[in-house]
Amino acid sequence: MKKIARITLLIGAVICSLSVSAQKIGHVSLDSLLKGMPESDSAKKSYSVYAQQLEVTLENFQKEFQQKYQDYQSNQASYTGIVKQSKEQELNDMNQRIQSFQQQAQVSLQHFGDSIQRPVIAKAKSAVSAVARENGYKYVLDTSQGFVIYFEDTDDLYPMVAKRLGIKPKSASAPSTMPKGK
Repeated sequence: MKKIARITLLIGAVICSLSVSAQKIGHVSLDSLLKGMPESDSAKKSYSVYAQQLEVTLENFQKEFQQKYQDYQSNQASYTGIVKQSKEQELNDMNQRIQSFQQQAQVSLQHFGDSIQRPVIAKAKSAVSAVARENGYKYVLDTSQGFVIYFEDTDDLYPMVAKRLGIKPKSASAPSTMPKGK
């Protein structure tokens, strides 16, 4: 009875090891895919337009501040104490509003960038998932993020995913940033 249990356990271990070793693993450079997608170009353009709008607004605030400051400097000798104090307070308040706007603009620009890139990334990941399912891959590693330390004889899915996305690859395959395994 013990021999049958050992043989059954040994057969189970062999079957498990065979099924684990038979899993297909592929890799793709997600950054290369994203760069090739037309949606990325339009997202970059939208980002640039939004950033330019914020920049122009900030420059206008700074010009207005500069004009008021120059006016204050050239006329401060003629101001009475209370007028001088009021002008200084106005300049301080304006400077604080400018600094607050800069901080809010940075946060807003970051959120805007994230919101317009999210659908592009989701589309690329969806295409990678579809290609992986269609071709029997169990794991796909993103080589552009440097998460792969070692890989050997994996299939680069870039050409198939690029085809699904309608991207013409610049070369047969995006260059892998990871060295082949040793």
